[in-house]
Amino acid sequence: MTKPLSEMRKKISPKVSQAARAKAVKIVAEMSLAELRKSRGINQSLVADVMNVAQPNISKIESRPDALLSTLANYIEALGGTLELHAKFPDGQDVHISALTNK
Repeated sequence: MTKPLSEMRKKISPKVSQAARAKAVKIVAEMSLAELRKSRGINQSLVADVMNVAQPNISKIESRPDALLSTLANYIEALGGTLELHAKFPDGQDVHISALTNK
C-alpha cells in the first residue's frame, strides 16, 4: 500500500531533516551562472535582451573562469537579483563592500 509523502516525512528525525536542508542550501549556493539562470527558468536570449548584448556574449560570460564585477552585477540584475560583495575574515567580521557596486 502506498503512503503519502507527508506521512513519510513525519518519520524523518529533525536532525536528519535539518542536515538534508543544509545540504540542499549548500548545493544551491554553489551553482554556476548557467545553473543559476536555468534554475530561475530564464534562457540566454532573455538575459541578452535585458543586458542589451548578443546571446553569444551570455554564453561567454557563463563559461569564463572570471568576470568583471560590473558584468557579473548586470548579469545577476538581468536574472532579477542584486549582487552583493562581502569580505569575510577569520575573526568573524563580515564587511559589505559598497565601493565596487553599481548602487
